[in-house]
Amino acid sequence: MTAHQIIIWQHPFYMYGAPALLKQWIDLVLEHGWAHGKEGGVLKGKIIFNVLTSGGSREVYAANGYNRFTLREFLVPFEQTATLCKMIYLPPFAVQGTYLLAEAQLAHHASLYHSLLRRLSRGDYNLESLRQLSFLNDWLDRDSEASES
Repeated sequence: MTAHQIIIWQHPFYMYGAPALLKQWIDLVLEHGWAHGKEGGVLKGKIIFNVLTSGGSREVYAANGYNRFTLREFLVPFEQTATLCKMIYLPPFAVQGTYLLAEAQLAHHASLYHSLLRRLSRGDYNLESLRQLSFLNDWLDRDSEASES
């Protein structure tokens, strides 16, 4: 992990949080004295973000939606964990409403995710612009639409 500049927490969004195994990983790996604290900081400046799937659509994760909060609000503990470790937290890449998606829509999300990984690995991004987004999908969809027109 220390050899890489980008860390991805990839998981299903399960009962408004991460699955137990990811939570355990966070608790065991991001130790005080190594990842944070006076003697910690080996992850300082690294980029980190969530890639997740949810059964609920983007519309149900809204202040006026069924779940009463945005997905970003539910991810605040991840963002604070990254901040504690002095990492750069980016918005999530999210595939939502998964049970409603047709094969073509799944393929579109897979293509966007592939594009995201390529662009990040090439350094083809502006950190401050990305941090302003709600979802990394928005950046990729916007660029995808611009290239088609």
